[in-house]
Amino acid sequence: MNARNLPRFVSLALMLTALSASAQEQVLDPAAVRHRLFSPGERLEASFTVGLPAREYLTAHYNLNVGLAYNLFNTLGVEGRAGYALSRHTGLARSISESFLAREDKKITDELEDMWEMNLHGVVGARWAPIYGKLSLLADESAHFQAYLWAGGGLASLRRQSVIQCTNVVNRDLGICDNRTNPEDSTTATQSFWRVETRVAPVATGAVGFRFFMSNGHALRFELRDWVFADQYRVNVQREDWEAGRESGEPAPNPGLTHLVQFDIGYSFIF
Repeated sequence: MNARNLPRFVSLALMLTALSASAQEQVLDPAAVRHRLFSPGERLEASFTVGLPAREYLTAHYNLNVGLAYNLFNTLGVEGRAGYALSRHTGLARSISESFLAREDKKITDELEDMWEMNLHGVVGARWAPIYGKLSLLADESAHFQAYLWAGGGLASLRRQSVIQCTNVVNRDLGICDNRTNPEDSTTATQSFWRVETRVAPVATGAVGFRFFMSNGHALRFELRDWVFADQYRVNVQREDWEAGRESGEPAPNPGLTHLVQFDIGYSFIF
């Protein structure tokens, strides 16, 4: 997701915050704040989170994270998160790579944006939870929750596999850039010849979320989270040089930002 989609994420975050505030005023039990199911203030918190892609374009990420937090107050905490994203090219990216190899008329081209895949990452941030509420589910059952905003940053290892620079074109007509034994089955390949780049870069992340307290010290977390880092790719690439493994073209002057927006589902244990 590129920078053009950032306003959508910000608008959604503001909308959810407004809805939470409205729910606190109109639906929630006013006594909920006075009769908390659990008060996390001045306690440590450990968590595990799974992130699923909210939207797939050229890459897809499935994020596994562990976190350790300290709740300074009931409404404010600091948290460190570390994890690994299982990433891959989508079917669209694979289709683009195969069709590009088959085009011999494309002599000068640009690399595609938003092709970096996030792997290992670690961030530190603050969580602000100004809203505490209680929702009535059944006659005698209710769910206590906090609505919160999360913001922070850190470092991430990134990997980029080109979809147009093949250093050993096995079959141009079929768009094959690997050593597969069966031309119709890519799973028989043991080696790929697409150019791969890696780097470590700063990453920022923000989220809007809810955590529901199930009992003393146990909570379920639901978040909409955005991971943001600077994009990099080359433009005006001479294809003949590119496929021969020689440097060509120049870095894009305004590569913009890559946004990985995900739905996070997690569990927290508060000591």
